[in-house]
Amino acid sequence: MILTLFLLLLLTGIYASFMDVFLTGLAVLILLGSLAPFYFPTSYRMTEDGISIRTATGSREKTWGLYRRYEADRYGVLLSPFDTPSRLDRFHGLNLRFDTLDRERVLDFIRQRFDRNDLEG
Repeated sequence: MILTLFLLLLLTGIYASFMDVFLTGLAVLILLGSLAPFYFPTSYRMTEDGISIRTATGSREKTWGLYRRYEADRYGVLLSPFDTPSRLDRFHGLNLRFDTLDRERVLDFIRQRFDRNDLEG
């Protein structure tokens, strides 16, 4: 709610500064594109082979082999391609956000996948 009000004020300021509908529309597209995960639903499907991510803007699939470790926090879990913590984790990793109702079930599945990967490689 607060973010939406801030964005409306920002867009009003952009329009007042430039008095151009095109630039304001461009700003709307850029902001919606960058903030889409917070406004539109995202669904994840985890299988033995990998993870499928479906958003309003598209879908993609990632294999478990891309990730070396995981870190859980209160919002979800970060899958990282690096063996040790890195500043690049947030850029190269995959952030899975989920509800607290599914937390333990999701973390158990991820733990099992990483345990199997450790045994295989």
